[in-house]
Amino acid sequence: MKPQSILVLLVLAILALHCKENEAVSFPWSCASLSGVCRQGVCLLSELHFGPLGCGKGFLCCVSHFL
Repeated sequence: MKPQSILVLLVLAILALHCKENEAVSFPWSCASLSGVCRQGVCLLSELHFGPLGCGKGFLCCVSHFL
């Protein structure tokens, strides 16, 4: 292999390892960052359901349609 190819592969490997370590940090969305509220069971009619997104077990992230 050419020295340039080895260097490129080495840099890609380092970047891949760095991204794997910071995987949890690279996901910035949470219920609070979306101005949502954790509700148990069902969202109100004026809210959209966004999944658990940091809410506890049995709770849903509900975000108002009217921000």
